[in-house]
Amino acid sequence: MSLSATPANDEPSEEPGVHHVRIDVLPRQEVDSSEVVTVNSGDRDDTSHSWRRLERTCLVILTALAIFYTMYFARAILLPTTMAIVLSLVLKPLTKRITRLGIPPIASTIVVMLAFSLVVAAGARALWQPANDWIEQVPESLQKVRQQVASSGGPLSHLMKAKSEVEKLTSVPESEETDSDFLPDLPPVSVHVEQPQLTNQMLSTTGGFATACIITLSLLFFLLAAGDRFMEKAVQLRRTWREKRDLVMLIKEVEQKMSSYLGAITIINIGLGVVIGGGLWMIGLPNPLLWAVLAALLNYIPFAGLVIGSLTVTIVAIGEFDSMSHAMLAPAIYLGANGIEANFITPAVLGRSISLNPVVILMAVFLAGWVWGIGGIFLSVPLLLMAKIACDTNESLEPISVFLAK
Repeated sequence: MSLSATPANDEPSEEPGVHHVRIDVLPRQEVDSSEVVTVNSGDRDDTSHSWRRLERTCLVILTALAIFYTMYFARAILLPTTMAIVLSLVLKPLTKRITRLGIPPIASTIVVMLAFSLVVAAGARALWQPANDWIEQVPESLQKVRQQVASSGGPLSHLMKAKSEVEKLTSVPESEETDSDFLPDLPPVSVHVEQPQLTNQMLSTTGGFATACIITLSLLFFLLAAGDRFMEKAVQLRRTWREKRDLVMLIKEVEQKMSSYLGAITIINIGLGVVIGGGLWMIGLPNPLLWAVLAALLNYIPFAGLVIGSLTVTIVAIGEFDSMSHAMLAPAIYLGANGIEANFITPAVLGRSISLNPVVILMAVFLAGWVWGIGGIFLSVPLLLMAKIACDTNESLEPISVFLAK
């Protein structure tokens, strides 16, 4: 109940100077306080939820940056370690097959490692001299390319002619550059320019190529010799039977899909290299074995490998052949073989189960190249595929799997 006091102006005052006040009793208006509290509480909850979401987003961004920078600064250790893990997924099925024949695991690992090392060493020895010779001939080949383009009569030839005319206009005549009255006649000095060897270039660019190879081979040997020991130890750390089962299924699925993918891709790339090398040999391009191996290796790099390989073969062909039509057969063979492989052979062999988003692949290639260089470029697709397989087996990570899928 509430009281309301109002002046009683409607009744005449009997006594002068005295004012009458009327007191009205008004009914009590009950206010539902729960509605007010609910609105205020909802506003506070929305604000706190927004702040928590912003904090989580910032935390994820900072964590990702910390991981990338750690991978960059620790690449001397992380890169060979990751390479050894990926190679173990390829060679482990072969080791298990040899072990089933009754050979001890250590002996099986030694046999596989020796075979792998011999294949790599034989390939490197066969390609070393042709690659070194080609690198030394690069300036001469580029000069031939300029001459071929200038004599072709196309838009590039006009551009090169304009460039040469501008250079003539901006150059200073020799008579104005030197003055015989002030400079004595000096005998000519012969200058011999030596191209850097392939070994020096590789060691200077990698900064620890031999050390990385030793770390990779050592870790690869112990990973193959250990077999399933690491998986058993990881299972022992799980508490419940369901967690152990999920972990075993995840590891088995990653091993099975990764070994199948890498094995199939390796066989496809070898076949692609044979086809491209044979085609380039038929048109008369020198060192067809070198270009076959280059095509097989570059096919591990999506999109960028095709561009690099086709441009390299085009430049070499223009420098080697006299006619432009003959030179254009080389990139036609390269692009045609890659087109058949990418659109027909690889989808038929691998199917759509492990297909990845092309945009995500390209971003992974650029990011891995920034973090780990050339080695990271080759490892980008296997690592991305491992992440997708792990997301497929976890329901909470299903949105990421959908984002990574094609």
